Amino acid sequence: MKNIQKSKGFTLIELVVVIVILGILAATAAPKFIDLTGDAKTSVMQGVQGSINSAINLANAKALVSGETGPTGEIEIGGEFYALINGYPAAAGEGTADGQTTGNGYGISELLELDSETPVEITIAAPALFKHKNATDKDECVVTYTDSTGAEIRPEVTSDFDKC
Repeated sequence: MKNIQKSKGFTLIELVVVIVILGILAATAAPKFIDLTGDAKTSVMQGVQGSINSAINLANAKALVSGETGPTGEIEIGGEFYALINGYPAAAGEGTADGQTTGNGYGISELLELDSETPVEITIAAPALFKHKNATDKDECVVTYTDSTGAEIRPEVTSDFDKC
């Protein structure tokens, strides 16, 4: 009788099938992980939007306590003066106030104190625009801050993150 040896291992066909299956799985999963930079830019801008909303709440609380809820006013925070419109931070201020002149303090961008490493470009005007410096289209990766339009009307903070 002949001694038949059983071979151990995989055939070439089995190996090719496994490689093809792994290739298909990689092709379907790869797009989810390739472009995460857009998500990162969107997250930065969402953080800026959250900071703006927090600054609005804190400044309004300080304005209410200080009795500065009129059409114009200012509050002092940390030795700096910030302009108010209807008790909310102004989109654009005119620099440091002397403590006597109403409404000449800094605007919302100075209140946020964004550091130089934050990749956000700020247009200080009314409305104030916060754009990501490295966005595909800066005009479509933006947070817009529009001043309050009346008593007890919160400023509008809108966002467009289409092409971050």
